[in-house]
Amino acid sequence: MNKKLLYTLNRSLESTRTTHYAPVTIDALQARLTEELDWLDADPGRECLIVLLQELAAKMRGARIVVNPGYSFLPDSYLLFLTGVTRVNPVEWDLPFSRFTKSVHDGAEIPFEAGTGCLEVARKVLSGRENEMVIETEPGLFEISFLDGVELMNVKLRISTYAELDRFPRTIKEGWHPLDDATLKLFRRGATDGAIFFESDKMREWLFDFDPESMSDLVLLNTIYWPGRIRLFPELLRRKQTGDFGKQFKDTYGVPVYQEQTGDLNLAPKGHFIGRTMMAVEALWPYRNKTKLK
Repeated sequence: MNKKLLYTLNRSLESTRTTHYAPVTIDALQARLTEELDWLDADPGRECLIVLLQELAAKMRGARIVVNPGYSFLPDSYLLFLTGVTRVNPVEWDLPFSRFTKSVHDGAEIPFEAGTGCLEVARKVLSGRENEMVIETEPGLFEISFLDGVELMNVKLRISTYAELDRFPRTIKEGWHPLDDATLKLFRRGATDGAIFFESDKMREWLFDFDPESMSDLVLLNTIYWPGRIRLFPELLRRKQTGDFGKQFKDTYGVPVYQEQTGDLNLAPKGHFIGRTMMAVEALWPYRNKTKLK
């Protein structure tokens, strides 16, 4: 295994702490790590991809560019969490690795989203590499050939600039803050000025009516505030208020919402909306103790 990658994994494993509401056992983390390392070891191209994404994230943060905490299917990988590419621990959120492996295949397009200036840094990182041949076919789209790859030989890497991330420069040093009680109270009151994805009048009404109790509830509301899914709100609200839901799909009150719950690609990618909700929490975090909460 790449020495830098191995060093990063070992350091991350020593310092890993859960930041989500669900307890996670050491056995569960070890089982997930073994599953992902087996996948990684099966093809040198896979290792090259993980190393490349790690280097991109590190170089961008070194240039004071904020990297999306969780985007598309990338949060479904525990390796990418340990290497700092994402800030979503998929074991804590029960995100299956199968969605990641189905998305990462020969010819796949890999998304990567960061703040202003990310494309310029990416071009520097991707130039003159030893184990890959890289061609930028259009601005931000890089065709990458892994010279040692067996099954994973070619991917497309799309670097996207998301200027909203520029609002969170302190995360480079401090990390993304978890949801605490004071910040949750702001959401429950609909006091979401400046909270990206939670600012609209409709969302404020939802927050007040739904009375979210956890990060999981916030992710759920963020997920269904989308064309074609808004219609789910009345039923979710009814089930939450009455407790009328079974043991299946507990985090969405018995209603299948996420691809990760059923494997249905017509549903929403949960990992993607976890990252988006983390941004909203970060936007409100500085104000959690500046407003009188009731």
